[in-house]
Amino acid sequence: MAVDEYFLKEGLKTIVGTWQVDYIVNAFSNDLAHIPATEFKSDDGRDFSCITYEFFEDHTMVMKDSATGKEEKGTWEQTEMFGFHYTLNGFLDLPQGAFLDAVEKLQLMEGTHLVFSLGFLAIAMKKIADGVITEAKKTDIGDMAGDDSMKEIVGDYEVLMTMCYNGKSMELMSKEDLKEQNLDEEMMQMCLQAFDLRYEFKDNHELKIWMKIPANVSKEEIDEAIASGELGEVKDGFFSREGKEWKAVDGKYYYNTGEEREMFGEKQSSWDELKVGGGMIEFADGSMVLQKIK
Repeated sequence: MAVDEYFLKEGLKTIVGTWQVDYIVNAFSNDLAHIPATEFKSDDGRDFSCITYEFFEDHTMVMKDSATGKEEKGTWEQTEMFGFHYTLNGFLDLPQGAFLDAVEKLQLMEGTHLVFSLGFLAIAMKKIADGVITEAKKTDIGDMAGDDSMKEIVGDYEVLMTMCYNGKSMELMSKEDLKEQNLDEEMMQMCLQAFDLRYEFKDNHELKIWMKIPANVSKEEIDEAIASGELGEVKDGFFSREGKEWKAVDGKYYYNTGEEREMFGEKQSSWDELKVGGGMIEFADGSMVLQKIK
């Protein structure tokens, strides 16, 4: 089964480091008790606590026996969301087959132990030291230089289509499509408001979003709002407050949403791609289609 990027990243952070055998479970026991590794001794008096596995971020590993000083290098890979497989060059000295396959398969249990099977024994290891993981620096669109020669996007746009609920699912609809839907008045008005927006991509890489001033607002109220700074810039019955930034990078257009985003505890870029073509722009992650009007 393919493992997605998030779980591969989490798996790397989980496994990299040093693991020591913590306890053993005998499958033939009546109570499946957790026997501490220090109490499960071989005939020569050694116990399992002398065994450690160290996993590295380059997918190499080393298995060590502190009692004998023996160690063997190998490799590891993640095979499932919580499953791993490792291969050693000869330390285990086991024949090929199901027995060896079970030994080389590691399962993360309860987020704290890596467990493998050795015949009728389940060997559980706990992490005793974190390893080193080099954090890859992600290049954000905001940190990249824009291509000032790309100006195809410059101009004024109106909303051609917007995402709205049709009573069964969300879909892109034009104003004409919307009016044909059997929607309640509140939903209809909410969807229609999107068509009162205008978008201006300026030559100086500013994106201004213009909102229609309601018809019931008097000129005096507009003048007062302008004087107080509440409306910002006003023209042709529309007002616009603070603008956003757009840029072209590597042949594509982007704009800065200004949103603070996070996924699984990691900060995400505030820049979204704008798919441009034929005087149209897919905007707001595809929830709108803008049409150039001048």
